[in-house]
Amino acid sequence: MWTGCDSVSQSAAHSSTDNGVNIPAAPDDSATDAVEFPDEDDPALRTLPYVRDELLVRVLPGAPDSDISEAYAGVGATVKTALPEIQTTVLSVAPEELLSTAQTLAQHPMFEEVQKNYLFAPEQVPNDRDFGAQSHLRIIRAPEAWDMTTGSADIVIAVLDTGVTDHPDLSVKLQSGWNIAENDGNTADEHGHGTSVAGVAAAATNNAIGVAGVSWQSPILPVRVAGADGLASTRSLAAGLIWAVQHQARVLNISFAPLAADRTVLGAAQYARSAGSLIFISAGNEGRPSGARANPNAIFVAATDDADALATFSTTGPFVDLAAPGTDILSTAATGAYRRVSGTSFASPIAAGVAALVWSVRTELRPATVEQLLLQTAHDLGPAGRDDRFGAGRVDAAAAVHAAVHLISDADNVAPTVNITSPPDNATVSGVLRVTAVASDDDGVVDVVLNLDGQPFATDTIAPYQFAIATGRLSAGAHTLSCMAGDASGNTATSAAVRFDVGTSSSDLVPPVVVFNFPVDGTSFAGTVAIQATVTDNAGLLRAEWLVDDIVRQTSAISGTRQVLSFTWDARSAGSGPHTIAVRATDEADNRATAVLNLVRE
Repeated sequence: MWTGCDSVSQSAAHSSTDNGVNIPAAPDDSATDAVEFPDEDDPALRTLPYVRDELLVRVLPGAPDSDISEAYAGVGATVKTALPEIQTTVLSVAPEELLSTAQTLAQHPMFEEVQKNYLFAPEQVPNDRDFGAQSHLRIIRAPEAWDMTTGSADIVIAVLDTGVTDHPDLSVKLQSGWNIAENDGNTADEHGHGTSVAGVAAAATNNAIGVAGVSWQSPILPVRVAGADGLASTRSLAAGLIWAVQHQARVLNISFAPLAADRTVLGAAQYARSAGSLIFISAGNEGRPSGARANPNAIFVAATDDADALATFSTTGPFVDLAAPGTDILSTAATGAYRRVSGTSFASPIAAGVAALVWSVRTELRPATVEQLLLQTAHDLGPAGRDDRFGAGRVDAAAAVHAAVHLISDADNVAPTVNITSPPDNATVSGVLRVTAVASDDDGVVDVVLNLDGQPFATDTIAPYQFAIATGRLSAGAHTLSCMAGDASGNTATSAAVRFDVGTSSSDLVPPVVVFNFPVDGTSFAGTVAIQATVTDNAGLLRAEWLVDDIVRQTSAISGTRQVLSFTWDARSAGSGPHTIAVRATDEADNRATAVLNLVRE
């Protein structure tokens, strides 16, 4: 994803198969080569397929709706849907313009980031063996935990996956879910992965048939985020998290990877965590280290084998929080029978099931406390303490439940901390002011509200907490900012006030002046054409946009009162006949001017 004006590269189209899922290749056309965005944490994202006519954009809270609509129209993008809970909009774009559209939007001061809609494969390694004992339950000491609790019907486990089949060992546990991928209530499993994940976490138990789930009593909420091909998108996973939380799921499981650096999914995980839920995600089956950083809003689970060694396929790295058995796991199959499967896909729901057991004995516990109990009671493997292979260690159900039973108090009376880090106090500003705040809380920050001159201005629910203020719409002179952060327990804190001065008065009503230097209007050309224009303003320039046939092709920040701009248009793929090149200039008071040059493609 972009979080600024980063460089972008392209690589050749590719096709691969991952865990039995066919990943479509890009067409053999240079215009649709696989576009690589400069992902911040995980290079593995760059190898993933993605939806080629969609972009996910996060709008800065406070950005004027008119500016956002103009930006979308300027690049020829249309709004497909929105995830307002995480300030994210899904745009429909022309596939051949995905790269240039993303670059242009990323340079706009009202957008925080632009991301591809990645496609993720389920993290399983199929291994169909004969029926046998469920050794993973013995390893995590589930029978000892069941002596204390077998779960609670109040602790719902959401399975965000390929759907869940109405299996004899699952049917009495299934709630009415939702198909995010197709926007209907059909959550049937056409792939098979989700049914096995659900059985691991919470198959019906003590019913004289089949297998035992970790949490006997927990209902299963199926949220289908993938189609029959098994691929789930960034958009469907984020929407699935939001939907599940809004339908009372307490524990949520995602068995797709690599997700440790997907900002949109992790933003939705933060939303879910702030709402009082815990999110478990499979670490991945790459079998090699990943540089992805740890994230406080999701628990990433690695896989171990029957000897408590790391499974050979399990991805490692700083992002790994916990481990659980993930080899030869006997579970429910979409055929109505049973099968043995391996992968971090099945380690993750084991850990999720243990969380449900913990919550069953102490329903009032906060998500942070349940997570701490899982990590603190885990069986330490590898080097002493936390490591990149096992995280805190292999989950221990009996120890975690016992610790919850004997926990004395879980009251949260500690307010968050919050500070404005930008702009500095007493700064003189103009144009679009980006405000950045840092907030933290033991149980997670629910939201940060920006106050402008003592009044609520905008709210951000996803870290990093950033806002946009169009200072050209403010009066000249002094203004104040402060931020209030709140946590899930209702504790709040307000930052120290920051003062800033608007250096350019909104009484400036004089727009910039744009003049083309060359070529002359009406010029005929073939191939590429170099264009130059000069922009001047009486007070101060802010932004310049180049448009080709009314579509924004390039955006740049400008300053001062005079700027010479250059643009080279490669028109080899353009149709013959007349075309327009335009420069749209904006000054610091938000005055705008546009000049148009008419050219003829031979």
